[in-house]
Amino acid sequence: MPIPLGQVASWNPDLVEAAARLSAEEAVHAVIYWTFAPMIDVARDPRWGRIAESPGEDPVLASAMSVAMVRGYQTDDLSAPGAIAACAKHFAGYGEVDGGRDYATTNVTRNELRNTYMPPFRAAVDVGVATLMTSFCDIDGVPATANDFLLRDVLRDEWQFEGLVVSDWDSVAQLSIHGRTPCDRESAAEAFGAGVDMEMAGRCF
Repeated sequence: MPIPLGQVASWNPDLVEAAARLSAEEAVHAVIYWTFAPMIDVARDPRWGRIAESPGEDPVLASAMSVAMVRGYQTDDLSAPGAIAACAKHFAGYGEVDGGRDYATTNVTRNELRNTYMPPFRAAVDVGVATLMTSFCDIDGVPATANDFLLRDVLRDEWQFEGLVVSDWDSVAQLSIHGRTPCDRESAAEAFGAGVDMEMAGRCF
């Protein structure tokens, strides 16, 4: 099937949902019940290396496609045959990293964050996405993997998300690279305290 950006360019949520449904059914045949998709980072800088995975530049279209993909993967019942858990990623603002440089700083206002970069995630949460992945980038100098505002204030308290939050690949250890923590032990404490339930690939937890 086309890359996600190509699928979104169809402007056809039903077709995108059908593609996710087929992907889920194939995954189950391979005994895979959780996917690190959909990637729903609004992206407006073509220099960013992961723009091909994104739903494009428009938060309204991205939100519609977010819902379609989550429904396609999970159906209405995660216990149903052929259903797999979806993971909305990367929360949040990952597509707006400075200069398109991966893992970098994200300088966006709270207004822009809420009205451009968060709506696809809110749509995924509202439709019942099972899991969510944190971003590599930082918001206002605080890495997303240890960001109380994103993971506690918005995701848990405001949006009432009750699913699992997973870090991105080794992003807990990278809290030290960001200068947030002095060691892996403190990185684990910061991430867990902010609301990360599971560490992907790293050994800090």
